[in-house]
Amino acid sequence: MEKDKRTYYSHIDSLRAIAVFTVILFHINHSYLPGGFIGVDIFFVISGYLISSQLFKSVSNNTFSIKEFYARRIKRILPAALSVILFTIVIAQFIYLPEDAIKVAESGIWSAISLPNVYFWKFQDTSYFAASSYTTPLLHYWSLGVEEQFYFFWPLVVLILLPRLSKFLFSIVILVTILISAGIAQTLISEHHSFVYYMLPTRAGELLVGALLAALLHFNMIKKPTKNTPLLLLSVFGIVASCVFISSSDIFPGWLYLVPTSFAALFIWSGFNQTSFTHKFLTIKPVLWLGKVSYSAYLIHWPLLAFYRYGYGEPSVFASIVLFFTILLLAFINWKFIEERFRYSSGTFNNLAFKQFILPSIIIVTIAFAVIKTEGFGLRILNDTYATELASKRNHAVTTNKYDYICQYWRLEEKHFNNSDCIIGDSKETDVLLWGDSNAAHYIGIFGTIAKEQGWSFRNVSHAACPPIFADVKSFVKVNRYDDCASSIRLVKTKLAQYNTIIVSAAYNHYQQLDSDFMRHFESMVLELNKAEKKVIIVGKAPVFKKFDRHCLSKTIIYPFKNCLNVQQSNKAEIDDINKQLATFANNTENVNYIDFNSIICSNGCSPYREGKPIYFDSSHIETLSSWNIVRNSSNLNFTFEGRTL
Repeated sequence: MEKDKRTYYSHIDSLRAIAVFTVILFHINHSYLPGGFIGVDIFFVISGYLISSQLFKSVSNNTFSIKEFYARRIKRILPAALSVILFTIVIAQFIYLPEDAIKVAESGIWSAISLPNVYFWKFQDTSYFAASSYTTPLLHYWSLGVEEQFYFFWPLVVLILLPRLSKFLFSIVILVTILISAGIAQTLISEHHSFVYYMLPTRAGELLVGALLAALLHFNMIKKPTKNTPLLLLSVFGIVASCVFISSSDIFPGWLYLVPTSFAALFIWSGFNQTSFTHKFLTIKPVLWLGKVSYSAYLIHWPLLAFYRYGYGEPSVFASIVLFFTILLLAFINWKFIEERFRYSSGTFNNLAFKQFILPSIIIVTIAFAVIKTEGFGLRILNDTYATELASKRNHAVTTNKYDYICQYWRLEEKHFNNSDCIIGDSKETDVLLWGDSNAAHYIGIFGTIAKEQGWSFRNVSHAACPPIFADVKSFVKVNRYDDCASSIRLVKTKLAQYNTIIVSAAYNHYQQLDSDFMRHFESMVLELNKAEKKVIIVGKAPVFKKFDRHCLSKTIIYPFKNCLNVQQSNKAEIDDINKQLATFANNTENVNYIDFNSIICSNGCSPYREGKPIYFDSSHIETLSSWNIVRNSSNLNFTFEGRTL
């Protein structure tokens, strides 16, 4: 093996350590470091700087070789990345349910051919009821896809432009491209969130921040610092502040990503002076060690956390600590025996490409196709006992969009109010509207049962993750959902005149957590309906079970010590207080009634299970078929509508 003779800058390994630590901490628990995801953006800056520095030097000296460039990239990136993909697919076929093992295999194929970001942009399930992305073990490979695609285009751009443009114009081109990339992200994020998050055009600016620093240094437009400067300490504070004050609810990526990436570039530049106390502190051995294994740590941390969450849910503090040190141990193993072994290997480009890319990719694709062709069972297809036990425990619940009569959408349209399938009951003519978010939609079965018993009908429309209020919803929805939500509410307001009775429900506690004014806005909406002489029925919030997993019983076949039935109610005091407030408000307001079905749901102890079978779809939504059956023969129900009592 031949060691890489390029200059080693210890502070860049320190920055890698900071980046990977923030990412891992964030992914273990968001509350530990709300903006820890910016560690990925820091990695982009580092990559952009290092790759561009090498490119500018070799192109300027006429020593650039496209084969040598890609040979270095293959050795540096692919062996470690492909080994984790391979192990992830193999492990998933044993511990994931077959339908989920198929998704892992599919994402593994796309990851092996450097297109994972395209896969997750196009095929990742992002619907309201989507399984948590935190159990998708190769999701983090989107960032490798972005980098690998950048490595494909950037050398060609440098080869064409660097010899032909002045140093000032070349630097301006990079700067303008950074601003365009961030501007595109800012503009498109609300309507094309997945594209903006995963794809190169909106992420290239982050890599080019590093490239711009490399260009300024290459052209001697700025010099490396030769004396102590407080800017290294300032850059550290800037990165820490970004991790603390930027959150996933902000518009990101977009203009905001220029903040952490600029501080990362400042860190790289100011760290070239090695005499400051800050530099010495940041380059102590444990930090440098983490920096050296940071790439493997990044590759390994997400699958390990995904495998844990898939079986056991969110980790406790103790489990988090164990997971953190397990990540470091596995990262060291992957770094020692994969990264270091192949990083300095010699050979022709063709030889390297075959041994370290083509052959491993063929193995990965072959195994992945075997998993897919066996319908996700993989080697478990040989185990008849597993198939039999799985059949007896499988949950066949489906999302609400699989039912034609449930009219829940991200954005309501005129056609939804003309769709007769959205009317439930004995007649297709009705002046009753069930309206709200998904927490209104999950009551459709309950009200459908009551309506058929009492001989009335109702239309249902709901806008997912969007509160039923007439005030501005900006405080209550994600940026990319704002337009859909606001448009849906405006449409509903134009239709309310057609209905005499409005049944309304929502995830009150969720919106109240986002903005303490929510209940005031909700009550104001009800009073506005009341003023228009509408009868309003407020339906309370159903119990929440954050640790509920509808596939839990199936997972007990593989995951030991898993107790599915003992699921405690979450946020009980908060939900009880909100329901009490709603009931009091209804009692004090003419033509406004309150009802909840919690006494029925909790008739034999509050649980998302009944007679050992799940009645919930996820942590806060009643499963649709269970919703139809839950009030039948219930002695706890006393619901009056139009003078009739069930």
